[in-house]
Amino acid sequence: MQKSVPWFLLLALIAYACFERPVFSLTPTIDLKDFYFTATDYELLDSMNIIIKFEDGDGDLGLGADETYEPYHLYDILFNGDSIKIGDNDTLPPYNCIDYEIIRKPYVPGTPVEADTFYVQRNDNYFNYFLDFYIKENGQWRLYDPAIERNCSPRYHGRYFHLNTSGNERPLTGELKYGLTSGFRLLFRYDTLKVRIQIQDRALNRSNYVETDPFLIQDRYR
Repeated sequence: MQKSVPWFLLLALIAYACFERPVFSLTPTIDLKDFYFTATDYELLDSMNIIIKFEDGDGDLGLGADETYEPYHLYDILFNGDSIKIGDNDTLPPYNCIDYEIIRKPYVPGTPVEADTFYVQRNDNYFNYFLDFYIKENGQWRLYDPAIERNCSPRYHGRYFHLNTSGNERPLTGELKYGLTSGFRLLFRYDTLKVRIQIQDRALNRSNYVETDPFLIQDRYR
């Protein structure tokens, strides 16, 4: 069973091609244009908004919602002659939402719902937009992983959709706006943070990283 991208990863896209074709690298490059938080209709939720500028030499940017096959699948079920299920041997880690996936069998009316818990390897190439929070603790930056620290909460990675709609290979340059809604002020009320961003094209080429300056949530509110 494939999972969809988490509901709060909502993307707004702006892209365009130049009339005189420039020469860009086939690996996308990005720059940070803007980064800020705004209020939502719900008092405990905040909207984080990130705008990056991008360039790509062949325009192979974006994934469709139905593209969940290799190499864009969500996970691989690991095998040792057969699929490995939780408890099959003593060397497996205890249950956690990173190493295991609960896969339900097709429902048959009038029968109990059946499911198995399989040992899996997550595939980062399911995503093409990678966003990580870092927290400053004792002068050092530490990656904040919501899947671990918030009991299997979704990570902040996501997908942006096809930017090149012409069907032809061409250089693209434009802006990509990415929005997340979550309780950021509750999570990081007193923390000094930074955000790191990277994108990936369809050929699995990853761009450079861009980072925000260190910030407090309240100082980035508009």
